[in-house]
Amino acid sequence: MGQTGAPNNKSQLCAPALRVTPARVGPAQAADPVADPAQQAADPSAPPLGAPPSNPRWARQDAPVVAPMPAAWSAGHALAMLGLSTAAALAASYMLSPVWLLELQHVAALALFAVATNLLVGYGGLVSFGQAAYYGLGAYTIALAWLHFKAPFWPAFIATPLVGALSAFMVGLVALRTRKLYFALLTLAFAQLFYTVAQQQYELTNGATGIFGVGVPAALMDPQIGFLFVFAAAALAMLALWKITVSPFGLTLRAIRENRARAQSLGIDVFRHELLAFVLAGAFSALAGGLFIVHDQSAYPELLDWTKSGEPIFMLVLGGMNSFLGPALGALVYQISHEVIVQHLRDWQLVLGLVVLAIVLFMPDGIVGLFSAERWRRWLARPRSVGGGET
Repeated sequence: MGQTGAPNNKSQLCAPALRVTPARVGPAQAADPVADPAQQAADPSAPPLGAPPSNPRWARQDAPVVAPMPAAWSAGHALAMLGLSTAAALAASYMLSPVWLLELQHVAALALFAVATNLLVGYGGLVSFGQAAYYGLGAYTIALAWLHFKAPFWPAFIATPLVGALSAFMVGLVALRTRKLYFALLTLAFAQLFYTVAQQQYELTNGATGIFGVGVPAALMDPQIGFLFVFAAAALAMLALWKITVSPFGLTLRAIRENRARAQSLGIDVFRHELLAFVLAGAFSALAGGLFIVHDQSAYPELLDWTKSGEPIFMLVLGGMNSFLGPALGALVYQISHEVIVQHLRDWQLVLGLVVLAIVLFMPDGIVGLFSAERWRRWLARPRSVGGGET
C-alpha cells in the first residue's frame, strides 16, 4: 500500500473522481485486433483479440482497478481557499453585529467538530456516535482547571487536544475490537459513561448545574477578537486535518475503508491505522470543545450527551461527507437554520428530520454535491422525454 499511498502534488479535497490503474498489456494484446474465428463461432459476443473487454466476463484478472478517489486539489487551491476564508472572516468581523459574531464563533467550533468527525466517518468508514465525549471533555478540561485550580486559560486550552487524544486512545483500544454496528454502540456507551460522570459527580463537575462564568482572557471576551481567534484556530486545525487526509496515512485509511480484507492482505496494520484515526478525531474534537468555551464560557453535561454526538453526523450528511469542507458547510447551514427555525417554530426537530430525509433521498452528496460539475453533466446527459417517449 505504500506504493499507492505516496503523496503527489495533486492533493485530494472535494468530490469523488476515479483513479484507474492501467492493466499490463502483453505483446499479443498490443497487436491489431483480429477476431479469433473459433472463438467468434462459439460466442459471437466475444471481443476481438487485443481489444479491451467490454463485458466483465471477458475481463482479465489484471484488468484495470477502478477505485473512488476524491478529486485532486493542489496545495495552491487549499491555500487560496484559506486566503478567501480569511478575507471573508476579516470582512465579517467589521460588518456584522456582535450577536452574529458570537453566532459565528459557535459555527467555527462546530465546523471543526464536524470535520474531525468526518475523518472517522467519511475517510475511515467508522461511524461513531460518541464523539461528543471528546467535545465535552475539551470544554470541561478548561472549566475544571479554572474551577478547582484557578488555572489560566492558555495552558488549559493547549491541554485540550492532549486530553481528547488520551481519552480517545483508551476508548479506541476497546471499541475498535468490534466493527460496524457494535463499534457504533460501544462508542455511544462510552459517551454516555462520560455524560453520567459529569452529571452525577457534583463535587467534581457541579453536576447537572454545570460550570458557568469560566475565566477567559479579557481580549477574547470582545466579540470581534473572540471570533477572529476562534476562526483562526479552527482554520489552522482544519488545514492540519486536510494535510492528514492527503498524506500516505490518509490514503491508506481510505483503502481500508474500501476493502479491509485486501488492505490486511497487503500487510497493512488495519487496527493501528484505525486507532490513530480515532485518536486524531478525538484530539481535534476536544480542541473544538475548547473553542466552545471561548464562545460560551460554560461547560455542562449536555455537551457529552448522545444527542450532541448526532450533531456532527447531521452536519456531514447535510454538507456532504465526500468532500473535505462539506461538513464545515453543513455546520454553517445547520446552526444558522436552527436559530431561524427555533424563532418561528416550536417543533424544530421535526423540520430538521424532514430535511435529513430529503437529503438522504434526493441529495446523497449533500449541499456540496449541488456544485459538482460531474453531477450537472450527468443531469444534462439524461435522455429527455418527447411526446411520451425517450429521445
